[in-house]
Amino acid sequence: MLLLLGSLLCGGLLPQAQGKAQHLVFIRISKNQLETDISDMFLKHHVLDRLAKIPVMGATSEGATILDHLPFVRKGLSKKSSGLDLSLVTDLLLGQSLPPLGKLLQAGGLVIEDAKGPEVTLQILSDSLLQVTLRNKLYLSLQRILRFKVIKNIRIGVRLEQIGNKTNVAFEECHTPPGFLNIEVLEHMGLLLVNEALKLATDVLDKALPFLLQKIVCPLATTLLNLLLEDLLHITLPPTISDPEDFQYHVTTTEFTEEAILMKVQLVTPCGSGKRAPKPDYLDPNPLPTLAQDSMADLAFPLETYNDILSCLYSSKEIHVNLWDPTAADLIQLLLPRELELGPKTSHQPRRSVGLTISTPNPPTVHLGGHTAAVIQQGSLVLLGPGNTSSVSVSWKLLSKAVFSSKNRELKLQFTPNSIAVTLGPYPPGLAKQEERLEASVLELLRRRFLPHHNNLLREQGLLLPNIKGISFDQAQMEPSQNHLLLTVPKE
Repeated sequence: MLLLLGSLLCGGLLPQAQGKAQHLVFIRISKNQLETDISDMFLKHHVLDRLAKIPVMGATSEGATILDHLPFVRKGLSKKSSGLDLSLVTDLLLGQSLPPLGKLLQAGGLVIEDAKGPEVTLQILSDSLLQVTLRNKLYLSLQRILRFKVIKNIRIGVRLEQIGNKTNVAFEECHTPPGFLNIEVLEHMGLLLVNEALKLATDVLDKALPFLLQKIVCPLATTLLNLLLEDLLHITLPPTISDPEDFQYHVTTTEFTEEAILMKVQLVTPCGSGKRAPKPDYLDPNPLPTLAQDSMADLAFPLETYNDILSCLYSSKEIHVNLWDPTAADLIQLLLPRELELGPKTSHQPRRSVGLTISTPNPPTVHLGGHTAAVIQQGSLVLLGPGNTSSVSVSWKLLSKAVFSSKNRELKLQFTPNSIAVTLGPYPPGLAKQEERLEASVLELLRRRFLPHHNNLLREQGLLLPNIKGISFDQAQMEPSQNHLLLTVPKE
C-alpha cells in the first residue's frame, strides 16, 4: 500500500529486440468517473462521521487536547463532567447578551451535530497536477439559541512525477482554502441574539474549522484517495509470465487531461518473418478523438496499430473443399479445364482427380469510414488438376462489416455473413463472359464454407486486454473514429 509517495506504474526497460514491432496505444479513465468513484468511496467510509458531536473551541491549542480524547468529547458537555455550565444558557434566555454568549462558546457550547458529504469535484491544474475538492456540509448548534449549516471545503493536491518510464504519485498538503464561510441559519431563539451569535460563532469557526478538518478528515481522506488511485492506475498488463512470443505492454507515461487520466502504453508485438515490417517510429501523429461522454474508460488503438496487431495474431489455414459439396459444384464446373471435361474418362473421374482449395495467406485489414468499420480479407481459389500438374486460380477480395467482441478480456474480430460483398481479381480469360455467374458462385462458396471456418479461426486469435480494477472490458463497445478504434466501457 502506498502512503504519501508510492510507485503506481512501472514501465521498466523497454525492449528493443530485433524482429519486434513497437506501437503506441492509449488507456483513458474518465475524469467524471474518477470523480464519482472518489465520492462513493468517501461516502462508503463515512469520512466526516468523526466530526459529529465535537465541540468547536476558540483556540486550536485547546481543540488539540479535546481531539486527542475523542471519547471524552462525546460526553463532556454535561455539568457533572465539568464541561458546559448550564447557567450560561439561563442567562441568555433571561436576556443577557454578549458576555454570557462568549463564555458559552469558550465552554464548548458550539457543537457540530452532524456532517454530510463530502461532494467531490476535480480540477485539472496541469498535465501532472490534479486538485481534489471536498465540499463538506456541517450542521452546528449553540444549545437552543442557534442552529445553522456551514459549508467548508477541503483541497488535496495529487501530483504525478515522471522518472524515465516510471510514474510516481505524491500528495500535496491537504488544507482548507481561505475565504468566507458559507453559513445558513436553520433555527434561532430570537432575532435579538442572532447577529451577535453568528458573529462570535464565525470568529470561532474561522480559527477552529481548518484545524478540525485537517486533524480529523484529511488523514483518512488522503489514505482512501491513495488506495483508490493505486487500484485504478495500477494496471495488470498481460502477460503475467513473459514469453518471446507474447504481446508485451509497457506504460510509458501517465498524465491528466481535461477529460481523463491518460496513460500511454507501448505495445510490443512479436512480429517475426512473414509479418509486417517493424516500424522504427511508434508514435501516433493523429490526435486522439474526444472521450465519449457516456463512457467511464476506453482503450484507443490507432488504426494502423490495430491492423499490425491483426497481422501478428494471424496464422492462416488452407481450406480444402469437398468436391462433391453442392455449394462448390457450379464453381468447379466453371473452373474445370475443358480438356479434362471432354476427355475419354468417365464423367466422375476428372472430378476425383482435381482439388479445390481456399487460400488466405495474408491477414485481414480493418478500414474506417466515418463511424463505421469494415474488414477486408483477400484470398484465392485454386483448382488443382490431376497430379497437381496444372491449376486454375481466381483471386478475390471479401468486404464485410466488422464486428468486435471483448468478452473474457480478449478482443476479437468477426466477419458478418449477411453483409459481405466480393470483388474478383484476375481469373482465366475464358470466363469473361460468365463473370457474373463466377462472382455469384465465389460469393456463395465463401459465405457457406469459408466464413464459418474463418470466424472460428479469428476467435482463437484474440488480443488479451489490460485488467484495471473496477473497469471491465467485457461489456465494452468498439467505437470507430476517423483514425482510431476506441474500445469504450459504458457507464453502469
